Amino acid sequence: MVGGTRPRPLRDDGGFSIGKLDRSRIRSVLAVLSGKGGVGKTFVAALLASEFHRGGASVGVLDADITGPSMARVFGVASVPHLTPDEKKIEPMRSAGGVYVMSMASVTASTQIPLIWRGPMINGAIRGLFKDTAWPDLDYLVVDLPPGTSDAPMTVFQSFEPDGVVIVTAPTELSAEVVGKASAMAKTFSAPILGLVENMAYLTCPHGDRIDLFGPSRGPEFATRMGIPFLGSIPILPGLPALADSGRVEEMRSPEASLIANRIRMLLDRVRAARDRAGDSGRATPLSEA
Repeated sequence: MVGGTRPRPLRDDGGFSIGKLDRSRIRSVLAVLSGKGGVGKTFVAALLASEFHRGGASVGVLDADITGPSMARVFGVASVPHLTPDEKKIEPMRSAGGVYVMSMASVTASTQIPLIWRGPMINGAIRGLFKDTAWPDLDYLVVDLPPGTSDAPMTVFQSFEPDGVVIVTAPTELSAEVVGKASAMAKTFSAPILGLVENMAYLTCPHGDRIDLFGPSRGPEFATRMGIPFLGSIPILPGLPALADSGRVEEMRSPEASLIANRIRMLLDRVRAARDRAGDSGRATPLSEA
């Protein structure tokens, strides 16, 4: 487990300085990372946020996948957000179930023009989505990161200082190779990696048989190779795509996702408690000491 040390700021990138954002109204920030497209990271992030909220927590979702935002769609928040009464910030969208959502897809809902941005612009967009949004007091903010190991995840690691990072993979060697690089990047920034989630691990037929569509489950093996804990496997959920397309992802029920969410919630609480005890001392506090 990687300790909760404070990452050092990078040098300016084209005049853009990455500094810490004020997250005083948010108890815990969870970053969901894969580095690899196609492993279902957004679905996993949405399921975790839904499970947190179902457990009674106040939850927000920040869609940091700036050029390919999907969270607004899966949570059914399609309209353009409104300004606060003082017109200084924007109100986050709220799903039918009560999850607060902010996504670039909401801000640009009135246009179909693709977002073609360079690195510093992506950094500014992610920071702006957070600091210009009037977030309420939240127990958990789930940040959905885009594939890759460049500007967007670095901005989140340095600006938000997440209390935990969840790595998502699929049960294939190709996925594990790319996801392993994302895990290594998180370690570089001393982000507390809570563990690995294996998505689309298998399919359960209606009559109960299990089919390993992508080969045998290898989540524990991959986690050991990356040097991080294994949080569990989520099977292919046949009803999930249709619910997500219709903006009703919160209606999805998965015992496996529920169990994983409970584990993550306990780990986040331990990390946050350890950081609170450490205060401003800057001492690295491994999760094992929490």
